[in-house]
Amino acid sequence: MAATQTRTPRLENGSSPPAREGSDDRRIRPRRGLPGGRAVVGGLLVAVAAVGIFAAVSGAGRGPSTRYYVAARDIAAGTTLTRADLEAVAIEVPDRMLDRVFSDPDALIGAITVGPLSEGELVQAGGLATGADAEIPTFSVAVARADANAGELSRGDYVQVLATYGTDTAATTVTLSAEARIVSISEEDESLAAAGQVVVRLQVPSAEERIAIVNATTSGRVSLIRVSGAEDVEVAGPYQPDLDADTAAGDEATTTTTAPDEEPGG
Repeated sequence: MAATQTRTPRLENGSSPPAREGSDDRRIRPRRGLPGGRAVVGGLLVAVAAVGIFAAVSGAGRGPSTRYYVAARDIAAGTTLTRADLEAVAIEVPDRMLDRVFSDPDALIGAITVGPLSEGELVQAGGLATGADAEIPTFSVAVARADANAGELSRGDYVQVLATYGTDTAATTVTLSAEARIVSISEEDESLAAAGQVVVRLQVPSAEERIAIVNATTSGRVSLIRVSGAEDVEVAGPYQPDLDADTAAGDEATTTTTAPDEEPGG
């Protein structure tokens, strides 16, 4: 009887056909390796990015909920506001400004603008006047930035206007207006002011005070003292250095006591 040898058939490309179902395939195959370190880090970064995108998308619909009123169009100074001039916009307002902006249109209707408003500009209390205040004249003066609270003044601020005449020990400082109102103040990039100056538009009730301030801009030095929010601000009378007191103090400081001459041999 001739012995037969079973050979595994080969496919045309030289590989073995897949094992049949139920056959005892004991061939050893290499295990599939775990992901490398770079792959793990890359997957983690992708996951983090996906979480960030989800958070951004889910929060995109949430924004400021309080609506404040802005100018619905360009508004000239001296305009009496109507409902058509106003538009409510949901915006985020810093806490320090909450007492200067409006969420109720009734508080604005009938108010008069003391300065121009651009379309979309937030309407603030400092830019409005009501009643008799709306009829107070305004004018502009150029003041050294160092004498205007370092330029840190805002529309609606109240200031005392002082003027200093003369120089050195002969100088005298007087109060020209106890409560002038800032209507506007120039920005640093505006060309109306010379270097180191700001142009301040003031609302001053008294005609005499207005004349005195204008005169001081040419014959003296004007200083603005911010008094907004302060209570019972004292208004001092004219100030001039007390030359007699300064001289007496100087003489006292330089006076020395001379001891009597001692007797020879004493």
